[in-house]
Amino acid sequence: MNPVLPLLALPIVAIAAVLLWLFLSAAFLLWGARLAGIGRRSFGRAIGTILLGGLAWGIVLVVFNASPLVGTGLGLLLGFCVSAVVMMSIFDTTFGKALAANILAWLLPPLVAIGLALLGFALFGVLFALAG
Repeated sequence: MNPVLPLLALPIVAIAAVLLWLFLSAAFLLWGARLAGIGRRSFGRAIGTILLGGLAWGIVLVVFNASPLVGTGLGLLLGFCVSAVVMMSIFDTTFGKALAANILAWLLPPLVAIGLALLGFALFGVLFALAG
């Protein structure tokens, strides 16, 4: 095997991981927008919001993470607000709905992961009960 192939595969895997993260984040944001009652929602708008809101949130976090505890908390809260402002202009909605959609998009992935883990444990237990 050519020793260069793994080195070529690394950037391809990294690009695929970033694209997967982008699409999953946009899907959860779209789900949060639906639960928040935002009318004009689409997958393209969600991708734009993830890109621009993430950039704005990153800038806020860099500025506020300089101070250890208070800055991290403020950076997180202001990051939600800045991302909601970006979402307001892209989705043409109110600040409250945009903030709710952003918070839901942040909370839904761990809840889905916990639900899937519990489902897996339940199925694993059923299989053991049937086998024993």
